[in-house]
Amino acid sequence: MEMTISEISKAAPISSGGPEVPPATLEGWYVLHQSFQVDWPSLKARSTSGANQALAEFQELINGWAVPDEEGWSGTYRVAGNGVDLLVIHFRRDLESLIKAAHAIRLADLGDDLLLDQEYVSLVELGLYALTREIAKKIDPNDREAWRTALEAALSDERAKGYVQRRLQPVQPDEMPYVCFYPMDKRRNPTQNWYKLSLEERADLMADHGAVGRHYAGRISQVISGSMGLADWEWAVTLWAAEPVEFKNIIAEMRYDGASADYAEFGPFVVGKRMGATDILELLATNEA
Repeated sequence: MEMTISEISKAAPISSGGPEVPPATLEGWYVLHQSFQVDWPSLKARSTSGANQALAEFQELINGWAVPDEEGWSGTYRVAGNGVDLLVIHFRRDLESLIKAAHAIRLADLGDDLLLDQEYVSLVELGLYALTREIAKKIDPNDREAWRTALEAALSDERAKGYVQRRLQPVQPDEMPYVCFYPMDKRRNPTQNWYKLSLEERADLMADHGAVGRHYAGRISQVISGSMGLADWEWAVTLWAAEPVEFKNIIAEMRYDGASADYAEFGPFVVGKRMGATDILELLATNEA
């Protein structure tokens, strides 16, 4: 899929080295996180054949989305705690496809027994702080034409890299069935305002933050998706892991780096495990166990 260049470099005037210099970004798939409560009394009140038919239809729908392709994919997770039962994460190449996926769940027979708790729209984002800083050392961002030309050339080079494409179109590793999702903001307090920091300061803080994350390579797979203008928070974080204790480990360690300790605000956490091909049909039995 061809990625579009963020229009951020074409927005308001940019001052060299000042807080008005945002990081260049690359965008990938659109993302929708949907959390549901199962209306257990309603589902149990169905006839056995009616419940089985609704569950089988829903399972067929979810299984049809489970294998990633160029259009995207969806994963379904059984949630522990947080007042919800199911989390469905949709990755799609455009917003229209995301809307269709959301409506397909609501229109399914089982949709009558799924009470929507929350929906969160975002866009897979790769923030390029280091690259932006390197360009700013060579090109004055106030020279808008030169800055835009240099930025577009650099973004084109980044976009062509295979590992960048994989990050923009993420796929859950088979060996990491557990999920952790939460939204987050950067603080804008009078004495702790991320957006008042210089590009140099922000790039240094994000470099330290990224170094912590790299310690968990092979244990955690992370997706950052931007949601400014799309949702109430600024970013969504989706983590996958082989063991759920890794969520506690990485998030606790990251709380101590400057980018998080001084400037991060976190929303509610949702944790669960991906459901397999036959797990939907076992929902009622699992609930009664």
